[in-house]
Parts: sequence; structure tokens; C-alpha cells
Amino acid sequence: MWSDKCSAEQGKGQHGAWVFRTPVQKWSKDHIQIYHKGKDISVMVWACFWGKPGGGIGRSDLYIMDRDFESKKHGYSAQSYLEVLDDQLNKCWEPGLESMHNNASIHTAKVVKEYFRNLAIPVVEWPPYSPDMNPIEHVWTHLKKMVLDTHPELIHMGDSEEAIEALESTLIEAWQALPDTLFESLIESMLQRVAALIVAEGWHTKY
Repeated sequence: MWSDKCSAEQGKGQHGAWVFRTPVQKWSKDHIQIYHKGKDISVMVWACFWGKPGGGIGRSDLYIMDRDFESKKHGYSAQSYLEVLDDQLNKCWEPGLESMHNNASIHTAKVVKEYFRNLAIPVVEWPPYSPDMNPIEHVWTHLKKMVLDTHPELIHMGDSEEAIEALESTLIEAWQALPDTLFESLIESMLQRVAALIVAEGWHTKY
């Protein structure tokens, strides 16, 4: 079960720029531009998907996460994550599956580890920085693209409560509309994905 959280932000990014480089330079860290972008509102979502033993895929609901206003910075804490697990895990996990989440602090908190241990759900060891190995990262890209394609008006709605609710409902709608073939192709890519990441020694790959 590949799972993760993702921040869906409404705001202004940057236009793409043409860059000329050789194929060997394509994924070199010296030829990748990183930039920060402004945002009006953001919604944190969580989801997971998995391959079924008999074929096909399973996927969770798209869960809109709640901030923990008792935490130091009023952000998303281990308690926020436990609320997700309480709502979703019993709908997703079945014997034979292993849960995968990265080493973010809300995933490795003692209470979260105890939660999985008490339910006897195995958790895969996973490095802290491994976007190329977690196929759900590609799902987020497709999800956000679908939201923009189907509801471009969201860009200009500002930061009102109405805008937040509209973004949340649109994200859920888009998640449900993503085709199973997308998830199947990502599962099928895992062997190549891991091999490419080993060759790249943990840096960017074509995935």
C-alpha cells in the first residue's frame, strides 16, 4: 500500500523555460532549477493505493487532512495522521499487504508506530527522500492536472472559505475520476523505477 500526503495549493507558479542540454545532463543536479512559488490557499490530502493479488488495483478515499491546532505551529502532526488512519486503514488494509509511508516525522512518531504495531500491520522500511520510488508522487501530478483542466476557475477564487471548500470538493472529484490504468502502470513500473534509482545513486531519474 503506497501512501503519502500532498499539499494542493492554489496560487501562481512560474512559466516553463526552454533549457538546452545533452541527454547525459538531463538529470544532473547542476541542470535542475528549483524555485519557490506563492500560494493563496493550500489543502493537505492523503491517499494510498495497492495492487490486488488477483489483479486490479485498490485505492483509498482521498482524505482531507485537518491541522492540529494544539501543535506548536498549528500544522499537521502525528495526531492529524492518526485521524487519517482511523478513518481509512480499516477500509484498505487486508492480510498480505504491507503499508508504506516515508520517514516524515508524523509517520515515525512513537504513537504512530504503536498504532501499526497494535494492529499487526507491517510497515515497509523506506528511505526519507525517495520520490522516484514512491509511485503515488506521480498520482499527485495527474490529480492536480485534472483539477486545473476541469476547474480552471479555482485559480481566481482567492482565499475565502468558499474557495477552500471548492478546492477540497474538486480534489475528491478528480481522485475518483482517475483511471485504474494509471495506477496499474505505476505498479508495473516499480522494478524499473528501483533499478534506475540505484544507477542514479539516489538522485533524479526519468521517473
